[in-house]
Amino acid sequence: MGRPSKKEERTEEILNAFYRCVARYGMEGSTLERIAEESGLKRSLVRHFVGNREALETLLVDRVLEQSFQQWSTFIDAIPTKNGSEYLLEGLFSDQYSDAEYILVIESLIFCAGRDEALRLRMQEWMQRFTDDLTLVLRQEYSRADNDSLEAASFGLISLYFNLDSLAPLGMNQRYRQPARIAARYLIDSLSAEK
Repeated sequence: MGRPSKKEERTEEILNAFYRCVARYGMEGSTLERIAEESGLKRSLVRHFVGNREALETLLVDRVLEQSFQQWSTFIDAIPTKNGSEYLLEGLFSDQYSDAEYILVIESLIFCAGRDEALRLRMQEWMQRFTDDLTLVLRQEYSRADNDSLEAASFGLISLYFNLDSLAPLGMNQRYRQPARIAARYLIDSLSAEK
């Protein structure tokens, strides 16, 4: 297997820099100047390797969503058939698996989706997949719960998960990690009445 080309290496460096900038400054605040500075390249080289701003955004969205789907699929496939909700809580609310930078990038993409129809559709599909997968996991353990309750619990879990790491810029996500997990457990336990 050959060595990656200079273009591939530079594109990877630029995408990594863009990702970090989006986590820090949001999509709008991630200017080509900031991306160039973060990547250690001149702005003209950023444009040379990845093209215009629109091309760079498309590359980032493709990369973030693809990585997200891969990681999520691996996580979902590893959930045991018994007591899957405990595994789910550990994966969503454990400090070990927390990635505040990722959540901030995702939230920035969600915010931008309000102005970009194509991105909106992609982010809706992405969000629906999480909700559907969580509902399926909960349905295995709480088979008597009605679909509305399962979907409500799934949405609640997702909301708690995203909100928790969105507090990272305030330095408060660690403070609320345990309360978020307890609140998530309450949501799941509410399904027991229908189990």
